[in-house]
Amino acid sequence: MGGMLATRYALMFPKRVEKLILENPIGLEDWQRFVSNPSFYFWYKRELGKTTKKIHNYQLKSYYDGKWKEKYQPWVDILASFTLGKDYPKYAWNQALISEMIFSQPVCYQFDQLTMPVLLIIGQRDKTALGKGLATPEIRKTMGDYPKLGVQTQKSIPNSQLLELDGIGHMPHIEDFDTFIKNVLIFFSKKSKL
Repeated sequence: MGGMLATRYALMFPKRVEKLILENPIGLEDWQRFVSNPSFYFWYKRELGKTTKKIHNYQLKSYYDGKWKEKYQPWVDILASFTLGKDYPKYAWNQALISEMIFSQPVCYQFDQLTMPVLLIIGQRDKTALGKGLATPEIRKTMGDYPKLGVQTQKSIPNSQLLELDGIGHMPHIEDFDTFIKNVLIFFSKKSKL
């Protein structure tokens, strides 16, 4: 969700954003084209049903394309810890609102309006797509194709650079921090347009 929010902020306040880095952002495609927009209560019920195992399985399949390493477990544990608190229904409510916003307010149609230099970092194993489980099996296979979406998105952003990371999924900063930070620092050090 961070990439969508950063994009929305950059569109709303372009004079405040000198450069923008998008790391495997969700929202590179409009998921409403593939499945009908579920109701808020669908998202809420789904959030309330989360377990450590479900969170792990989702990340394994979507974020890491079935290739798990133990160093990813803390990121599951953080999310799973929220399900154990007495305020979890309130947290689930907020998460459902976020899911609804992500699904119903895509930014992919506005990438061409970004005016600042943009670095688009795309791990090539990422398969993340909200609502993928609601699509038909044929459509499901096409959703969250980050190698394709990265190229497509980069072409739509006027002043952008695409960094494709082979063998990396949704979380480049977790999977290969050294490569991630090296390229971020290079991008920040450039004083002119890309």
